[in-house]
Amino acid sequence: MFRAAENETRFAVPMLLIAQLLPGLIAAPFIGRFVDRRDAGRILVVTGLAQAALLAWIAGNTAMLPTLVGASVLSICFAISGTATFALIPVLATALGMPLSRANSVLELVRGVGMLAGPVAGGILIAWIGARSALLIDAASYVLLATVILASGLRRPIAPDEQEPRTLLAEYWPILRNRRITVMTGSLALEVFASAIADVAFVFLITVTLKQGPLAFGLVTACWAAGMILGALAAGARPMRRPAPLAFVAATMIGVTMLVIGSAALVGAATIMLIGMVFVFGGVANSVHNVAVRTMLQNETPTDHHGKVAAIYGAVTSSAVIIGYVTGGLFTPSNAVGAYLIAGTLGTAAGLAGWGLFSRFAR
Repeated sequence: MFRAAENETRFAVPMLLIAQLLPGLIAAPFIGRFVDRRDAGRILVVTGLAQAALLAWIAGNTAMLPTLVGASVLSICFAISGTATFALIPVLATALGMPLSRANSVLELVRGVGMLAGPVAGGILIAWIGARSALLIDAASYVLLATVILASGLRRPIAPDEQEPRTLLAEYWPILRNRRITVMTGSLALEVFASAIADVAFVFLITVTLKQGPLAFGLVTACWAAGMILGALAAGARPMRRPAPLAFVAATMIGVTMLVIGSAALVGAATIMLIGMVFVFGGVANSVHNVAVRTMLQNETPTDHHGKVAAIYGAVTSSAVIIGYVTGGLFTPSNAVGAYLIAGTLGTAAGLAGWGLFSRFAR
């Protein structure tokens, strides 16, 4: 990101963001089928080593074109490793003798800690030793990941497929015709779309609407990450026997947090302290939502379809983020309040309408 920001090309940063999302999105259907036909543990080892090699290559090539090419290939690797991780979570839960929701909450906890500590560590490393060395350390972390997975012996055995080769649509059709999964992913798409609009407007809400600086921006961002950690701990405290209702309640709460912030800013009552407090609640809801959605999707589908349902989950999320980023850009820099009000309305509707449709199909 720092390299792209220093580039003379005006659209360097947007191109980098798109390069990190779009290739993995396009390849998602093929990745889901690929993971369901092979051992996800070995896939995670191979992709970890591939990611390390790509990051080392990017570290040694400062030009924009190699960075974009490397980011595009990394996008596909991220999609593969994310799908393989989704498929391995139920295996890991069984091996550890813990409820599936608790295994997902542990994953969410680790992600929350990473979101809180990672950007700070990255900024310190870039300031201290430069982007090249920071990228090499990042590459080493993927080698460590591959080593740990390999040494753990974590495997997801796959039964030989004795059926005739089928088309891509035929393989995904059993999942696509499940109305409960369709409603859940539709609600997820709308929720992520709304959140992405707010994400784009957030920096302008702090700097333009509230006239605050980078310190306030960092502190409020940390509040959301701290909330996600608390939400992950809460989600794993007890087994989720009915994850779907929790997912829709959490989605509604995320929408409400955006509405509260937009409404407070509209009447001139928004402060950094208020937004920080609301962000903690939003982070808790975000974390619970993520755990509940993954648990529901894993419970709803057979084990040999987990790779494909993970591909759908990832594709829906990435698509919604891209469209949300573009939509959020229409409100910047001067109408962050309007962005939050619209995002909050859409997010709340995603939770309430989604639960209504889901309840109808559950009967």
